[in-house]
Amino acid sequence: MESLISDVDLATEQKFNRLKDEWRKDTLATSSVTKMSMHPAYQRIIGMGPAVIPLLLRELQTDPDHWFWALGVITEENPISEEDAGDIIKMSKAWLSWGKRNGLI
Repeated sequence: MESLISDVDLATEQKFNRLKDEWRKDTLATSSVTKMSMHPAYQRIIGMGPAVIPLLLRELQTDPDHWFWALGVITEENPISEEDAGDIIKMSKAWLSWGKRNGLI
């Protein structure tokens, strides 16, 4: 896949990576998407706003995970079809296609 085109500053990327690592560590054994999405680190990532969209899309490119809630809240979009809901790979592809259409990839 193509690389993300982004102007994400180093401080934003470092904060995102710290919060992402905290979230992953704390939710590793969790299967509840609600618990994952409501985790304080995940909520702080959402609070970082549009600046993290390229970072979230990059995560979907390299290590698909449950970033869909965050992307939906930040962008107010949902490119995932009903038939693909629940399939992380297909959901990731839908968001990556969205990123391409919006010039982020």
